[in-house]
Order: sequence, then C-alpha cells, then structure tokens
Amino acid sequence: MSGVALCLLSAGLLGIQIPLAKLAYMDGADPIALAMLRCIGAALPFLIWAKIRGVSLKVPKEAWLGLLTIAGATTAISYGYLGALGRIPASLTALLFYLYPLIVLVISAIHARELPGIRRIGIFSLAFFGLALVFGPTLQDLDPIGVGLGVLAAFGAAVYFFVVPPLTKRVSSLLLMGWSNALVGVLFIPGMLLLDGGFPEQTGGWMAFWAAATVYAIGMALTYPALARTGSVKAAMLYNFEPLTIIVLSALILGDVMTLVQYIGGGAVLVSLVLASARSAEDVLP
Repeated sequence: MSGVALCLLSAGLLGIQIPLAKLAYMDGADPIALAMLRCIGAALPFLIWAKIRGVSLKVPKEAWLGLLTIAGATTAISYGYLGALGRIPASLTALLFYLYPLIVLVISAIHARELPGIRRIGIFSLAFFGLALVFGPTLQDLDPIGVGLGVLAAFGAAVYFFVVPPLTKRVSSLLLMGWSNALVGVLFIPGMLLLDGGFPEQTGGWMAFWAAATVYAIGMALTYPALARTGSVKAAMLYNFEPLTIIVLSALILGDVMTLVQYIGGGAVLVSLVLASARSAEDVLP
C-alpha cells in the first residue's frame, strides 16, 4: 500500500475513534481514564505480536531517547488537548491542535534552511482555512493558558512526524508502539487519580469504548509505516483527513448538524488533500 493511502487510512481510523469515544463519555466515562485504558489495551497486542514475530522486547539503548520522546509527545497531546477544552471553546481547541501540519512545515523549512514553495504554502493554507470554516472557533474571552495548552498539543503531534520515520529504520515499529503506549498509559494514572476518573456505566458505553480503542490501535499501527513511506511534511498535510472524518461521522453517529459553511470548509480540506496526494505535487510535498 502506498504511503498516501496509509496516511489517509490511518487518519480516517483515528478520526473514527473520536465519535465512538464520545458515546462512551455520554455514558459517564472520563477522558483521562479511557485514554489510560486505551493505551494499555493497545500496548499489549503490539508487544504480544512483536514476541510472536521473534522481536526482542528489550528496547535498544540508542532507541530510548526516541521512545521517551514519542511517549512525552503523546502525553502532551492528551493533557494539552483536554486541559485546553476546560478553558477555551472546543472549536478553538480543535483548530489550535490542527495547527500541527503548519508547525511541521515551518520546522522542516528551518531544518532545510530554505523557504517553502508558494504552492506548498497555498495547499497548507487552504487546508487550515477549510478547518477554520469547519470548526468555526469563537475568539471571545480567550484564556491564554487554554490557548497555550492547545498549542502544546499541536507541538506534541508535530513531534511524531520528525521522530518516528528515522526511528523505525532502526527499531521495530511493533516494539515502539507497544512500549510507548505502555509508558503513556502509566503517565495517565496520576491524572486519573487526581481527577477521580470514571468508566462507562452501561454495556453500550463499554462497547463504544472498546470499539474506539480497537480503531485507535489499528490507526496507530498504520501511522508508523505511513510516516516512514511518505515523509514528514506530506504526511502532516494528509492527516488533515482526520478532522474531516470526525465531523462527518459525528453528524452520522451523534446527529450533529453541519452548516453550509462547514460543508464549504470540508470541501476546501478535500481539495487540499487531492492536491497534496496528486503526482503533480510530489516535488512540492516531499
């Protein structure tokens, strides 16, 4: 499967988990508690599969820094996003989080010591403009701490696109996914205890949660080869498919109503994805 297809499939699966998780939240579950179980639940299959395939479960010394960086980035995403939700509107939190493709673009340009091409900037800007229309953020009474937490989550996401590709060339992706999820699950325990996190109350809530956890695990399993085959900048652009999936499935599963402006924004994101994945964009989005 091509890198573009892997990116879109992975982004779509990670998007599917959000409305499923919301069903669990509606049944009394706490986001931190579910995030902890989701990570631990994903870690075990990855490690078991690695063992079956004859991969040593011992992390090489040269991989520990990368592994800890991935775990720290994942923790920053979760705590940053959830912390921002408690201080600023959900729409603004989502838009701040999806700044990460632009962050990847800027960091990549700095590293390469060259300005991005006009076409590349245009494609990224079109996607971000589309997301702004989709989320329609409210900018009144902004809490600077909430904004900072949202940006922290975005930087956490951006880290993936630079750390994962070179690391998977030296270490099994199954090993990385297993131990990084296990570490993040442990890091969620203090938050769960402090916030007195709860779990779903009904069978339906638990079914929704485990469905979300399964989709998350498959989506994450595809993320590593997707980034390795596609490249940081282009992959970050293609992962804009995730919020589009969230919006559409929230309308279908949760009954959320989309406005005409949101449809226009979604169309803009789709156009940017087509441009990013087209052969003519290969020289622009490495």
